[in-house]
Amino acid sequence: MKILIIAALLATTAPAFAADAFKPEDIYSLSMVTNPVLAPDGRRVIFTRAGFDRGTDRRTGELWLAHIDEQGRIIDKRLLVGRDVGPRAASFSPDGSRVLFVAQAMGKPQLFVLPLADGLARQLTSGDVAPDNPVWSPDGGRIAFTGRVDAKPVVIPGLPDKPKGSEAAADAKIISDLFWRADGAGEIKPGVEHLFVADAATGAVTQLTTGDREQVDSGDTPAWTPDGRSLIVSFTADPINGPQESDLYRFDAVKAGQKPVRLTSRPGSEGGAVVSPDGRTIAFTGAEASGNFYSQPALWTMPLAGGAITHVSAKLDRPIGDIAWREDGGALFALFNDEGVTRVGEIDAATGAVVVRVQQVGGTRMYLPSSGGSFSTARGTFAYTSSFTDRPAGLGVSKGAVETGAVDFNAGWAATRTSARIEEVNVKSRADGRRVQGWLAFPPDFVPGKRYPLILDIHGGPNSDYGPFFSVTHSLYASAGYIVLFTNPRGSIGYGSDFANLITNAYPGQDHDDLMSAVDEVAKRPYVNANNLFIGGGSGGGVLTLWAIGKEPDKFRAAVALRPVVDWTDQATTSDGTAFFAKHWMGAMPWDKPELYFSRSPFSLAGRVKTPTLLITGENDYRTPISQTEQMFGALKLRGVETTMIRLPGAGHGMGRPSQWLQSILAPIDYFNQRQKK
Repeated sequence: MKILIIAALLATTAPAFAADAFKPEDIYSLSMVTNPVLAPDGRRVIFTRAGFDRGTDRRTGELWLAHIDEQGRIIDKRLLVGRDVGPRAASFSPDGSRVLFVAQAMGKPQLFVLPLADGLARQLTSGDVAPDNPVWSPDGGRIAFTGRVDAKPVVIPGLPDKPKGSEAAADAKIISDLFWRADGAGEIKPGVEHLFVADAATGAVTQLTTGDREQVDSGDTPAWTPDGRSLIVSFTADPINGPQESDLYRFDAVKAGQKPVRLTSRPGSEGGAVVSPDGRTIAFTGAEASGNFYSQPALWTMPLAGGAITHVSAKLDRPIGDIAWREDGGALFALFNDEGVTRVGEIDAATGAVVVRVQQVGGTRMYLPSSGGSFSTARGTFAYTSSFTDRPAGLGVSKGAVETGAVDFNAGWAATRTSARIEEVNVKSRADGRRVQGWLAFPPDFVPGKRYPLILDIHGGPNSDYGPFFSVTHSLYASAGYIVLFTNPRGSIGYGSDFANLITNAYPGQDHDDLMSAVDEVAKRPYVNANNLFIGGGSGGGVLTLWAIGKEPDKFRAAVALRPVVDWTDQATTSDGTAFFAKHWMGAMPWDKPELYFSRSPFSLAGRVKTPTLLITGENDYRTPISQTEQMFGALKLRGVETTMIRLPGAGHGMGRPSQWLQSILAPIDYFNQRQKK
């Protein structure tokens, strides 16, 4: 009888979607442009076309080349490298004649160089070290990169040899490094990140750094000095006690084994260095040390020879992303977040005056409508990921304030679909009257006079943002007949450092009030059915979802929490960011202040929850481990609350493969459909 009941519960009707609206299978028809890079002459651009393959159920990537005329128009485009080798990290040589990229060779990443004259890619490296963050030397003769050198495996001494062909158990995993696994990468073999240089003609590789301790930060791209004699890269000396304490070091790029010169030593983070065209100044991004929840990255400069650090972006209270020098060295171009969108600004190196050069850069997350994207610039031309509300990012090109050229792989598809209309909404928070910005996505077949159910979808981070962009999640929610409300409560970036830090020592807190204020205001509108309010969110949005149904257990008809944090003690000791969460988000260790950890955990409100709740997490999520989801599932089940847990095998924090994206969206739609009040 129990088996029959379970089968009946699972035998639900597939959600109905509006005619000509976005449908689940459309995900395999879409692609987006990522990582555009201009040639030094500003007349060519390479970029990645990312898509999803239905047969392998995986994300794919192709490398493309486009030519640009004098007016900034795209005059042709062609495929350079196919998806079968997964090309990434592409760049032009300084003379523009060759393209460097990383691709798979015999199952391992290697460097490849493609001369544009013949279009034939040649494998440059073949070693055991997987190259990352490759960058050309100024003369095009060498390529610097970082890579991890595996340490010798540690074994338990005294074990007898295993007989040949035996079925003995696998060897024990001996772990002594706190950072033994990372979301998206899985378990990390013991090893050390080193700095390398490869000869661009012969492929001969020189390891510049030595030793059995970390030498460079794995995520930082080395920067060459114009004379080709030095490389500058960041290093975090103590990732346990100082997870956000990184400094810039200068390495000898000619002679291996030389002791690096430390360039910065202030408390805080420095990384992403770029050297000015005259070789005298370093620009970099980073944040001064503080006890705040959020350290907003800014733009800084300092003399390469040493000296005072200047806060160049002091007049722009916004988080700074990628940066690049203007050719004359008088200004820098910077990507920055601004009220839900991303822009490219030109920042005067002397005065800090800011002029926006690209009004809106498209995000490339696609799963959810987060801002982001990337840009490149050369000789007054900008190439960037372009922004749409009805389809994924394309390639935009401009030589002034207006886009002059574009590549849009999805225009034909979008012409066959009726998209969700997106409308901005602003409310005053019931906590303190602060403005809270958000957006509504309407069903494609929206009919004035009809009342629709409402889903509040909450972004993660929490120091992240949503914006007026296309996303698979919101498109499917809207196509299923829901109005989707998505906002940027306090803690969101792009509204200034103070706004992002209003959740310092108060997360969750008044960000909940911001969200509920938006729900209450929108629920008054004539097209919203206030009896059918639903709530959901992922990661930090999962935290606030569970917090909301604990604080206001009668407000929502159902909730979905994806990859949530439930217990901060668990998060600070089992996630892949343990040191960061304990030091910067909680400010104390759980054994010193257990009451602090408990009071800020959604688990503390489990006794109040009455809302039917769906929990969804990847089984390989190491950012918010699935043990968190299991804990809330067990607690709500013990209390008799209607609760379901969905586990995505092999998926990490990004929710896994394309079909798993769809499962994580369609399951909530079905869950909400079944619980609508008729």
